[in-house]
Amino acid sequence: LRQRIEDWKKADIDTKIFQGKLGLKPGVGIDNTAGLSVLRNTLEVAGYISGHIYNENLVNYIYQHLDQSSFSSLKEYAEKLRKSITSQQEAYKDFSESVLLDYPAWTMYSGEGLDELIPRNQLALEHGETLQNWLDYLRIRQQIEKIGLGKLANTVESNDLHIAQVEEGYQAGIYDVLAREILREEPEIGRFSGHSQEALQDKFKEYDNKLKWLQCQHVAWKIDKNNIPSGNTGARASDLTELALLERECSKKTRHIPIRQLLKRAGNALVAIKPCFMMGPMSVAQYLSPGEINFDLVVMDEASQIKPQDALGAVARGAQLVVVGDPKQLPPTSFFDRIVDDDEEDPTGLEESESILDATRPMFPARRLRWHYRSQHESLIAFSNHSFYDSDLVLFPSPYKESDNYGIQYSRVPRGCFVNRRNMEEAKIISEAVREHYKHRPEETLGIVAMNAEQRQQIERAIETLAKDDPVFQEWLEKDATRRESLFVKNLENVQGDERDVIFISMTYGPQEPRGKVLQRFGPINADVGWRRLNVLFTRSKMRMHIFSSMGSDDIVTSATSKRGVQALRDFLSFCETGILHKTERETGRGPDSDFEIAVMNALRDEGFECIPQVGVAGFFIDVGVIDPGNPGRYLMGIECDGATYHSAKSARDRDRLRQTILERLGWNIRRIWSTDWFKNPHGELNPIVRELNKLKSPVVIEPEIESENDEIEQIIEEVDAEEAQADLFAFGESSLRDKLLQFDQEVIRKDLPDTPEDKRLLRPAMLEALLEYTPTSKVEFLEMMPSYIRQATDPLEGKYLEKVFDIINASLDEIQA
Repeated sequence: LRQRIEDWKKADIDTKIFQGKLGLKPGVGIDNTAGLSVLRNTLEVAGYISGHIYNENLVNYIYQHLDQSSFSSLKEYAEKLRKSITSQQEAYKDFSESVLLDYPAWTMYSGEGLDELIPRNQLALEHGETLQNWLDYLRIRQQIEKIGLGKLANTVESNDLHIAQVEEGYQAGIYDVLAREILREEPEIGRFSGHSQEALQDKFKEYDNKLKWLQCQHVAWKIDKNNIPSGNTGARASDLTELALLERECSKKTRHIPIRQLLKRAGNALVAIKPCFMMGPMSVAQYLSPGEINFDLVVMDEASQIKPQDALGAVARGAQLVVVGDPKQLPPTSFFDRIVDDDEEDPTGLEESESILDATRPMFPARRLRWHYRSQHESLIAFSNHSFYDSDLVLFPSPYKESDNYGIQYSRVPRGCFVNRRNMEEAKIISEAVREHYKHRPEETLGIVAMNAEQRQQIERAIETLAKDDPVFQEWLEKDATRRESLFVKNLENVQGDERDVIFISMTYGPQEPRGKVLQRFGPINADVGWRRLNVLFTRSKMRMHIFSSMGSDDIVTSATSKRGVQALRDFLSFCETGILHKTERETGRGPDSDFEIAVMNALRDEGFECIPQVGVAGFFIDVGVIDPGNPGRYLMGIECDGATYHSAKSARDRDRLRQTILERLGWNIRRIWSTDWFKNPHGELNPIVRELNKLKSPVVIEPEIESENDEIEQIIEEVDAEEAQADLFAFGESSLRDKLLQFDQEVIRKDLPDTPEDKRLLRPAMLEALLEYTPTSKVEFLEMMPSYIRQATDPLEGKYLEKVFDIINASLDEIQA
């Protein structure tokens, strides 16, 4: 108690807080009743004020006027205020009922404070003439609420939807309502699941492939059940027939009877064992005696190259005939019947007579095979489709938007010359390009096509010569020769039916001297059906086609009377130079087929992926192509929506198996989004695709570019051009060949290799005399003509100038002939 009394005195609450008005004094016998009563009343008043009065001005007033009269005045004011509030509430209630007031909506923008409400109410009073419009708006809004579009009105009133978008929002709302109505009326649609549908598709693919296999097994089973005639089994070999003869011939290792005899004596047994014969028309005439063996069905492939008279024997041996061929490709070829008028030196002519395909087309119903899926990039077939097939082929788009490994590459050979039906510069550059191809891309199959047989031979010699000097290159060629699709070098007449990953084309024709005028003589291309050769040529490659040309499109002069082949040659070179061809753009400029596709594209763009609608060239388009952010030259994924492309397919096999199989074989990642799934849960459909895209996309990094084959070839052309330009300094002029070679030796070889011993120099006296005597123009002629002891004595370092020596000799011989 004593301690507490001391604490009370030290605190001095009475003086500091109550200004001594309490009069409280601790001690025995002191009456503190009045002071304690005042203290309790004060605490009660203060507690009430702090807990119930929130008006700061009123609180300050009470604290400053703590007397009876002030409290009496406040009480009177409170009574008046209470009556005013009650009156206001009754008026508010009547007003609300009269005008159907939406108080939260009215105070949404102003708030409930009087300072804000008063100006808003005042504004309403001042614009009373618009009340009718407001009531109209309320009535319309009620109607909108009734039909289920209240969210649309709310978004407009909250400024979440701009007034210019109200119509689109309204349509979206209507379509949403209609869609839900359809789902209610058609419960099957509502129960549709994309995952279930894809499971059905997978099962269909499995059964369809299994059905093909079973059909093969069924055919084999039926053949196995055939009754094979046993034939005569006499003691003499000449009496044996049918199965007995076959068994005897199979047991022999040598001295087999002729095939024609075998087919004549054992034809029935052969047909029973192997009912499918694969023969050319000439083989049919040679080996099958008339009336001995007949077939239920005769199928003639590559029919555009078969003459009717040659096909007649095979046709006569069948009950039914199917003729398969392309009327836009090579007609029957003859090497002796006719010489092309436009080039008397060309030993190869094209028959203008009709083929068996031409003869049968007007007589029988025809079916067009429109799908083209050899070319793994649409630009490889785009020119032929446009120029020869009236853009009627169905081309499947490539997943490689822009890539040096796919499509058409073009290299101009600036110093290429067409002399004696050859273009030696193109042949030399192509041989170097072949070596680079097998050095960097040995897994890609390669074919080379020239415009005539002479150029084909020149290219073959150039490759052989290069391989003799490069053992590693020779090993690459030998290894490639063991492949099923090995390197070929062919001319136009015999390339039909071949295909390779990469095709090198030597255009062959060009000026007769570097950068000179091109004579308008293009061999058989000038013929009436010469354009068919070009169509064959332009459709051989699967991945890439590289054009080597000594002339440009401007060098080919055409007119209204020009042959179609010449016009096509000019247009193709123009396409190679510019990449511009009507209707060949990869990105077609076509808009999306549906709002569904737009919604998918917008959602993917929000996730950071650029999308292209309707990717393709002709006949077939992928709805949405997603571009790789780290490599804009390729598509990460193709997304198919169940729109026009899907439901326009003629069969389930086309729609659900073949198309997707072809696209995936070309390298596409194909995914499908079903509209019903998207309507129910767009995020659920989008998220797995976005996750997969993020895994597939290339990292966005700046790396040194890998040199492409086109870059390598351009470098080869520059090096060869520089070498030939150097040789030209000595090749032309009025001086003799001896003086030209001596000048080349002094100004080039000796400057580069000053330390070579005189007896080992390339152009030492003995070698010079031999060169002047034999004048070899190539490495092959050099090896054949020059004595070996002269060749072997030459320093290997000086041997690198041998090609330039050949160029000087060639130029001198051309001057003499001129």
